[in-house]
Amino acid sequence: MRPPSQRLLAAAALSMAAHAALLGGIHIPAPEPATDLQPLSARLEPLPPPPPQAKPVPRSTAARKPQPPQQVAALPRPAPVEPAVAIPAAEPVTAPVPEPAINAQPEPAVVASAAATMFREPETPPLPGFPRKGRITYLLTMGPDQTPVGRTVQSWEFEDGRYTAGSDSESTGLVELFRPHRYRYLSQGSIVGDRLRPERFLASIRRGSRSEEAQALFNWDDNMLRLGRLPQQATVTLPAGSQDWVSFMYNLALTPPAPGRITLPFTRGSRLDTVSFDVLPAESIDTPLGRLLAVPVVQVRTAGQESMALWLASEYRNLPVRIRFFNREGELSGEQLVSEIQVGNP
Repeated sequence: MRPPSQRLLAAAALSMAAHAALLGGIHIPAPEPATDLQPLSARLEPLPPPPPQAKPVPRSTAARKPQPPQQVAALPRPAPVEPAVAIPAAEPVTAPVPEPAINAQPEPAVVASAAATMFREPETPPLPGFPRKGRITYLLTMGPDQTPVGRTVQSWEFEDGRYTAGSDSESTGLVELFRPHRYRYLSQGSIVGDRLRPERFLASIRRGSRSEEAQALFNWDDNMLRLGRLPQQATVTLPAGSQDWVSFMYNLALTPPAPGRITLPFTRGSRLDTVSFDVLPAESIDTPLGRLLAVPVVQVRTAGQESMALWLASEYRNLPVRIRFFNREGELSGEQLVSEIQVGNP
């Protein structure tokens, strides 16, 4: 008979061999790469009527032999969930096949531009009632016959008391091939109350082989404005309420003007002018989004200067849905007509 120490050593060796064999036969698959989460859509529907109450099954009077309890692995207790409809235990119920989800239809052409990337408490928007960010796409035409030549995309974003707004127009098709056009404008500044106060405005224009750039820098502390075509710049006095070409349009959307005439200092980057606009009664206009009720804001023409007119749609947060441009002779030189609007509050 072996001493106790030898028997213990032998038992330990056998135990280690058994564990090694068990662990060696287990294969742990590598985790699959996470797939992109898709946005969910749902709709509220009335609950289905409760199923008919099943008839109670009479218990057999014969004595049943008790079954020994089975040993099962302990599972974490789930949180209690209240069932929407009580289901009788005596009869299994087949879950109804859900109908295909139907996405909720927003107002025409207005969709969320971005989904939240994480769960967080909602923030107070910089300008209540106005989207934090958005984009407007326009069909671009040229000349009095409104020949289609390209498209324009305007966008804005409000963040931490600051704003950025821009407009980018480009030609397409044959016009792009033989005489490309580019009109790019950028306005940046701060949000003061319910108004945009520009601090920097850039304009870049290309017509065929000719191009020009202008810049305006607003110094509100010293009430000075540095502007002009690059590289030439000049400094002038900055009047209160001055606006650039882009910030002006969004200020009209934020605080729609009353009917009548408004006058304000206005710049396209090269010079500062005092410009007047007539706010006219609302009228219906035809657009790719349908017929819209819009308020015309028409610049009072000055001889020898270009001008413009905007139509603000009350159905779309007073955003400009049509913009017309007139040359120095007062003739229609171009038009932007809305084709899509996207807004969001990420």
